[in-house]
Amino acid sequence: MADEEERVLENLLELQLQEQRESLSTINDALASEPSNTELLALHEEIVQAIKDAEEGLLNLKRARLLREADLVLDGSAHVDEGVKVETIDLTETDVEPEPLEDPSYPVGSKCRFRHTDGRWYNGQVIGLEGSDSAKISFLTPTSENMMVEPDGDGVSLQSQ
Repeated sequence: MADEEERVLENLLELQLQEQRESLSTINDALASEPSNTELLALHEEIVQAIKDAEEGLLNLKRARLLREADLVLDGSAHVDEGVKVETIDLTETDVEPEPLEDPSYPVGSKCRFRHTDGRWYNGQVIGLEGSDSAKISFLTPTSENMMVEPDGDGVSLQSQ
């Protein structure tokens, strides 16, 4: 019921906006012939403000409706239909051995993807190792002069986290 009332209100606001825009067009025509008429100027400002208010109200109504519809869709996707049979799987009875997690190692010359101090991700190439948790990286596709590898071979120094 509330959805129907909101749609009726949306339609009324859209009609009101159309009428106000037509009135604004008429006032603009009148102002073209009498640009210094203070009554027409005041009326013009009132109509412009009324149009802004109506547009804002319409936007808020539509936004609220769309958010509510999105919530229904998201909530609906989380529920299981009554006709669907749900099977549980006991993962403790599987014969699959988990693979151990390994830290990726990047030897000198290997290509990698790294996060620079500017927070962006770049493609790079390892040009030197500094201990077990850091490396010097050169940009594969530098986008500015300060990303170019200097003649002494220094790249970007990064530490793994």
